[in-house]
Amino acid sequence: MTQERADGKTKTGALSGGLGRRLLIWFLLLSLIPLLGSNTIGYLRTQVIIEGLVERYLGGIAELQARRVQEGVEQHFLHLSSLGTGNRFLEAAAERERGLDRLEMSEVADSASVHAYLVRQLDEPGAFEALALVQLDGTVIAATSEGPWQSFLDSSEPRRLMIARGATSDAPPVLCLGVVIQDEDGQRMAYLLGTIALGHASNFLEIPEHVAGSIESFILDEAGLPLFVSHTHGRLAYDAPLSTPLLDMPVGSTARYRDREGVEVLGTSVEIPEYSWLFVNEVPVDDALVGLRQLRSVSTIIGLLFTLLVAGAAWLVAGGIVAPIERLVAATRRVASGDLEARVEVDVADEIGELGQAFNHMAEELSGNAARIEELHQLELERGEQLATVGELASGLAHEIKNPVIGISSGLDLVVRRIGADEKLSTIVAEMKRQLRRIEAAIRDLLAFARPPSPTLLPSRINEVVRQSIVLVEPAAQKAGVSLVLELGDELPELLLDSDLVGQAIINLVINAIYATESGGQVVLSTRELDGAVELTVRDTGSGITEENLKHLFRPFFTTRHSGTGLGLSITKDIVERHDGRITVDTVLGEGSCFTIVLPERSSTELVGVQEET
Repeated sequence: MTQERADGKTKTGALSGGLGRRLLIWFLLLSLIPLLGSNTIGYLRTQVIIEGLVERYLGGIAELQARRVQEGVEQHFLHLSSLGTGNRFLEAAAERERGLDRLEMSEVADSASVHAYLVRQLDEPGAFEALALVQLDGTVIAATSEGPWQSFLDSSEPRRLMIARGATSDAPPVLCLGVVIQDEDGQRMAYLLGTIALGHASNFLEIPEHVAGSIESFILDEAGLPLFVSHTHGRLAYDAPLSTPLLDMPVGSTARYRDREGVEVLGTSVEIPEYSWLFVNEVPVDDALVGLRQLRSVSTIIGLLFTLLVAGAAWLVAGGIVAPIERLVAATRRVASGDLEARVEVDVADEIGELGQAFNHMAEELSGNAARIEELHQLELERGEQLATVGELASGLAHEIKNPVIGISSGLDLVVRRIGADEKLSTIVAEMKRQLRRIEAAIRDLLAFARPPSPTLLPSRINEVVRQSIVLVEPAAQKAGVSLVLELGDELPELLLDSDLVGQAIINLVINAIYATESGGQVVLSTRELDGAVELTVRDTGSGITEENLKHLFRPFFTTRHSGTGLGLSITKDIVERHDGRITVDTVLGEGSCFTIVLPERSSTELVGVQEET
């Protein structure tokens, strides 16, 4: 709130203006941006580090479990091989089924005895779920249960390992292993087969349902079909590929995606050695990054508390800065409204206090100078009225002199024709006519300056205007021994201009250039198109223009010659500006000067607007 005291001084004490709010915002930005920036960068960097650790952790677990799967399969092969290799009882059973009786055990190695033997083997640690002794032609000699025994064999060679899919999509697949039963001569007699239901092979694969907390594991065959799933989360179709982008990525890749339950997970894949199987580990992102999210929550709370603290400090600091400035603003408005007695109270000895003292000093100076300014203003008004009156008188006087001068010039021509050839008299008359032309030129310039004509804009070619103007100044150039050179551009666009006025401006520039150039020099006129405009330059090889004269070059009545009115360049500048153009000059002492006129291209619509304004 701003208060005005009885002594004329202004006092304010509230943080109410826009400056206070801006200072408060700047304090907050300058304080919070580094904090938020460092927290954000730290959080993102920590996230990258933790995700990298999780990826390596998942990869390490996957590598370990893949090797354990390989070792588990190999152990079952070894166990199956230990049962079949050198087993005379199984060899005798195979001979008996083929009608041979070479071994002493053939009499007791009937199918019932073999079945009982195989059943006893299932009780061994790490044993199979089912065992079978099968002849070379696929006939089952004895088996502990029904199984895919016949499908394990083909017409030529049995497979060492086979995956048998269940009859239904939700039935887990069966892993079938086989070894050859040979006699002493190495001849094949039969096959000993063993099966393991992979869906229930946690002990065999040594993979719990959730490894290391919430990590889930999968074993996929070469087609992406699941062989083993640590946790099915309900019904699982074993005959459909598992939904994971890791199948389309190189082995060993890590990816973030949503699993079949729609949970965002971080997964990695490892190839099981010696088999075309893929071991996949998945962990939910929320579980993997739970610590990071807790860190973000703590950081957010600390950031909010810091924001409140900074906002309070900024409010106090901004209030201390804004209050004196508001006093200055209020006093300035009073001065602007005409109250030159306004002052501010200075109660601090800092830069703002110095500003208040400077304002009070300025107000005192303004108060002291106000009367003098008013007096000078009044004098200027009176002088302006006088100049306007003089201008009107000069214009009227020039108009009154113009007609008698024309009459005298015509009379002189008549006198010359009457008196005939008289050498002495002709010299006098020629001088009189020259002086009359000077008077006519001065009157013409004065009228053009006092009452400049409105331009009549028509489509014109600047090159044609230049050529017409050169014709009028060639005699003066020849008399001064100066060469006129034209360097006109090709295919310049038409301009909307008053040819007579622009021609007058060109003539004024060329005449000045001729007078400034010594005999033997040259004046070059050039034109070119320039970014939606046309540029005309008049360049001479004269002595150049001094810096002092350059300041007054376009002022009326300024001239460095003994003859002339000094209105030529002023009129030229006025003509160019009436065409919405501009005129500039570059000069080098001892080398010459270059006047440049730039006239814009204008459309017919602009022409109508200009004529309406005129």
